[in-house]
Amino acid sequence: MKRISYTSHALVRLETRNIDKSEVSRILESPQKLYFDIVTGALVAIGPRMVLQGHWLIIVYTVEDDMAKIITVIDTSSVDNFIKRRLEKGRWMEAE
Repeated sequence: MKRISYTSHALVRLETRNIDKSEVSRILESPQKLYFDIVTGALVAIGPRMVLQGHWLIIVYTVEDDMAKIITVIDTSSVDNFIKRRLEKGRWMEAE
């Protein structure tokens, strides 16, 4: 996996939502779903939380060289609705 850096915003979100960096790393290594945000140009990796059953992490990040820069991390229990809204609006598209 690429090296990982975090924006100050992302670090605040991790602390506020009690998310360990190891969860972020695990999902980036093997996301269950991967999308491209057409508006921002960021990638969006999605995977289940290990610590909180029934919850998912949505990780928004950019990649430059060998560095993944985490912009924000969202914890949600309704990931399907979250994804559906962004796909319907044309904001996200599936990444390969």
